[in-house]
Amino acid sequence: MTDTAGQPLRHVRPLHPPFTHFPIAAYVMAAAFDTISVIGGRRHQWAGQLWHAGTFVLIAGLILCLVTMLTGFADLVRFGERRPAAVKTIAVHVCVMASVFMLGVGDVALRVSGYHQDSTPPAVLILTILAAIGVSTGAFFGGTLVYKHGSGVAVMVGRSADPGTDQDVPQLAPPAAVIRRPGTRQGEAVTHRTHRL
Repeated sequence: MTDTAGQPLRHVRPLHPPFTHFPIAAYVMAAAFDTISVIGGRRHQWAGQLWHAGTFVLIAGLILCLVTMLTGFADLVRFGERRPAAVKTIAVHVCVMASVFMLGVGDVALRVSGYHQDSTPPAVLILTILAAIGVSTGAFFGGTLVYKHGSGVAVMVGRSADPGTDQDVPQLAPPAAVIRRPGTRQGEAVTHRTHRL
C-alpha cells in the first residue's frame, strides 16, 4: 500500500479489542452468579458455591481489566484520535470503565472480607449489578468508537510528510467509496462500501 505521496504504509493492529470481551463477561457472569445466589439464599449449598464462583470470576475479570485498560491507553496514544466527537466518546468510555474498575475493586474487597458467608450479601449484590450495568454502558461507548467513528479500524502508519522527519505518523486510510447503481433514485439507491487501496 502507498499513500498519496507514494510512501509505503503498513497496517497498525489495535491491541485493545482482543482483551475487551473477558472483563465484560466476568462482570456480567459475577452479577448472574450473585443474583442466583441471593435467590437461593442460605438454605441451599449451591448458593454458597455460586457466591464463591462469582468471587473467583470477578477477581479474574479485574486482573484482565488491568491488561485491557493498559492496551486501551496504548492504542489511544498510538492512534492519536483528534476528531472531536470521537475524543468525547473516548473520554466517556474511559471514565465509565475506570469507575467500573473501582466498583470491582470495592466489590472484591467486600467479598474477601465476607467470604465465609453462605450466600451473596445484599451489599455485594448491589455493587456487582452496578458494575455489570456500568461495564455494559462502557462497552456500548467502546463499540460506538469502532462502529460509528471508525477509531482504530483503518489506521495506517507511514512516513511523515515532512522529509526531514523519520518518525512514523498515524494516518487514516482513504475514505470508503459509495457506489450507486445507475438509474435508481436517491431513496432506492443500493450502496456498496469499498475501500480504495
